[in-house]
Amino acid sequence: MKNSKIDNFLKVKKELGNKVILNEPMAFHTTLDIGGPARLLSEVNEDEELIKLVKLAFKYKIPYIVIGEGSDLLVSDLGFMGFVIINKVDDVRINGSKIMVKSGTNLQKFINFTIGKGYSGIEKMSGIPGTVGGAIYGNAGAYGQTISDHILKVKTFNGKIIKWYTKTDCKFSYRDSIFKKKNETILEAEFEFEKGVSEFMKKVSLDIIAMRSQKYPPGIKCPGSFFKNIIADELSASVLNKIAKEKIVYGKIPAGYLMQEVGARGQQRGSVKIADYHGNLIVNLGNGKADDFYSLAYEYANKVEKKFGIKLEPEVQLLGFEKL
Repeated sequence: MKNSKIDNFLKVKKELGNKVILNEPMAFHTTLDIGGPARLLSEVNEDEELIKLVKLAFKYKIPYIVIGEGSDLLVSDLGFMGFVIINKVDDVRINGSKIMVKSGTNLQKFINFTIGKGYSGIEKMSGIPGTVGGAIYGNAGAYGQTISDHILKVKTFNGKIIKWYTKTDCKFSYRDSIFKKKNETILEAEFEFEKGVSEFMKKVSLDIIAMRSQKYPPGIKCPGSFFKNIIADELSASVLNKIAKEKIVYGKIPAGYLMQEVGARGQQRGSVKIADYHGNLIVNLGNGKADDFYSLAYEYANKVEKKFGIKLEPEVQLLGFEKL
């Protein structure tokens, strides 16, 4: 079986020629700068190319993942015995009162486009790294706004057919969507926004970017917040009694606060360190290993569960690790 899988990788390589790379280190393709080799890796710039590569993965029965800019991603030191497809399909256009955006479009580019056209609704998400497709996949958000707030529908490819999901079909919830449970590739999305004042929204955007730069200085090697914040309404009264009321923000308990309470800040393993100023920010200091990153995160997550009875869930996507 193993040899058969290797043969299939070579068949894909033969079909794609120099459009695919063998054994490419994923450290070159993540903001964390960590990760072993992908058996196959290719970049695409058009929907047709993206669909073709996904079809090849299905045809040869090899595991695959479509990524954007490599933020919000931790790849095992052993890498990924599969096909990594980097989505660079980039386009934003107005269609009547709607805005259509391709999934490989940089999220900040999309935010700037909406601000420039006088559309309000995602300006508070400024500074979040990654692509629109990744933001939809994880229902990214900040300061009370989420990417799903103004989505009308999402276009996907499941290996056989292209289909549209309505907003209801997407089953968006806090940092979650149906796409985390389905093996489908997001191609594009349709949005509808309310009108706003561009100058005001631009100021909000710049202020938030400046604020985020305090937490995420330029050049920092991290995948963003590692664990999801906790929805307070989902906790029992006995657990909530352990949490200071002023720590509940927008109905959520910050994972960073919980990690801080069990002594996570400033802890280090190898070249991986939890920031001195934030318990949910884990950084590669230069030569970090995924195993150190993973084990350090979960050592303190386990302490949170023991102290508060709260099980933290990763917001970061884990690739090459066993399912938690």
